[in-house]
Amino acid sequence: MQRLTGTEQQIAALLNGAADYKVQVFDTVTSTNDLLREAAASGAPEFTAFLAKSQTAGRGRQGRAFYSPQQTGLYLSLLLRPALEAEALLRLTPMAAVAAAEAVEQCSGTRTQIKWVNDLLLHGRKICGILAETAFSAAGSPDYAVIGIGINLLEPAGGFPEAIRGIAGAVFPSGTDADTAFVRCAAALLNALAGEYAGLPQRHYLAGYRERLCVLNRPVTVLENGIEREAVVLAADDDLRLLVRYADGTEQWRATGEIRLRLDGQPFSGSPLPDQSAPVLP
Repeated sequence: MQRLTGTEQQIAALLNGAADYKVQVFDTVTSTNDLLREAAASGAPEFTAFLAKSQTAGRGRQGRAFYSPQQTGLYLSLLLRPALEAEALLRLTPMAAVAAAEAVEQCSGTRTQIKWVNDLLLHGRKICGILAETAFSAAGSPDYAVIGIGINLLEPAGGFPEAIRGIAGAVFPSGTDADTAFVRCAAALLNALAGEYAGLPQRHYLAGYRERLCVLNRPVTVLENGIEREAVVLAADDDLRLLVRYADGTEQWRATGEIRLRLDGQPFSGSPLPDQSAPVLP
């Protein structure tokens, strides 16, 4: 597990000082989340961040494997020790989604969308996944949280595997320097996470989450317990529950963990941000 100290120094030079980060960058690891959880259990301080250019055992939500090839992605895990009630820890995932969106938009110059609850889309394709994991003390209070964020910076040589080829995308076009993209995106992400985390008690992330949420007023298929129901998403509340209206006219608030959604129809195509129409890389 080779540590890339030169890359660490490059990222540190771009940080804005909003958080006291302890950044460690590795070439290849099993899983940044797994390694950081081990460090957290051994007393690692808040704002310890493990980053890697490749994972051999990356994990997504619900135990799914997370594709993490060499020289194409940014795999980052951040240790937080928030003074929150257990229920409030659910805010960490949407907070991280907004921070990731801000970072990608800064680096690419293109608007992103969030597919409820934690997938980031660019040009209608998934370019980022988030996995937040928490640990509790013997007394039952939150001890720490590890937020894992994986971003597809570039498409792999030969394209994405067949299983995800139709849904996966990348932030930068082919030919972009992978090392520069990694450093710039990592620094942008860490800066954005520091800002959004500082505003977590006030739910600062809500406005940014709602404006990027691509399921509002869109037809979706609600899949639950093997049953599919067509619906339209009408609203999202402050806990980011979705109000859906089914084909029979009934309405229901649904929370994450109960259902998953599949977008129907044409995906969001993305658009340039004001005064930014090309990747913001040297």
